[in-house]
Amino acid sequence: MDERIEHRPDRKLGLAVHLALMLVNVAVSGYFLYLAYASAVRGVFILYLLASIISGLPMPLLLYQAFALVRARYVISRNGISIQWGLRTEDIPISDIEWIRLPQDFVNAITPPAFRLPGAVLASSMDRDIGLVEYVAAETKRLVLVATPAKVFALSPGNPYAFINDFHRSAELGSFTTIRKQSSKPELILTLLSRDKTARNLLLASLAISLLMLITVSFIIPNMETVPLGLEATAEIQEVSPSERLILLPLLSLLVFFVDLGYGAYLYRKEGFKNAAYIVFFSSLFLPISFSILLVFILGFR
Repeated sequence: MDERIEHRPDRKLGLAVHLALMLVNVAVSGYFLYLAYASAVRGVFILYLLASIISGLPMPLLLYQAFALVRARYVISRNGISIQWGLRTEDIPISDIEWIRLPQDFVNAITPPAFRLPGAVLASSMDRDIGLVEYVAAETKRLVLVATPAKVFALSPGNPYAFINDFHRSAELGSFTTIRKQSSKPELILTLLSRDKTARNLLLASLAISLLMLITVSFIIPNMETVPLGLEATAEIQEVSPSERLILLPLLSLLVFFVDLGYGAYLYRKEGFKNAAYIVFFSSLFLPISFSILLVFILGFR
């Protein structure tokens, strides 16, 4: 029986840093959105609205990195080492592992990446002694180096010494069968989606409609004080609301787009779930179309 031993990185500091950055991101984006609401000048309104959107762009990345850290694990088996980090998977066969050591085993300290965020040290650097080092880690203080013919992986299990001991114990038992070498990265998934005509068209159409709706709403809000959001059965206006509420339609549409993109990409890379991914991508198109129809009805009854 092939025993699988799981090690996880220390996630406390990384999750705390990402949560703090997300709160700051929401606060800054929300402040610009408030300034947009308070502005009565169309040009200034659009500038504040764009500033709110741009300042909120890091949010999906921060959410993904937090999700990746929660899901991160290193699995040791008699057949090799498997790395799971968010949507990325890396399977290293036991035959490809040349050595496994701690950084302090070397005379010269290894060079960490220039930019590193606690909880998401995901970059590569060139070391003069051991060559290319790819970090798939939550920190750079407690690392384990796993050498392969192509590069050295820098991992950050919570207990590096236990990780090395578990690896050597599993390696001594011998391998049943060599696992297939595999490397799957999120950016490669997006490349695959761009080559898939169906997925590409659905996603581009959803994004285009959402952005067009955002531009339309940004011109409507400064020129209308109120908009009808409720109708009687006889098609008479029942309730009016501030026009600023219209901004919720494109913003919610864009939010759902990014959620569907992430979940759809996750399903797309799983064997046998491609049709399910198409359904998720289609749902990202259904919502902006529905909101656009709603916007036309609202303007038609103003």
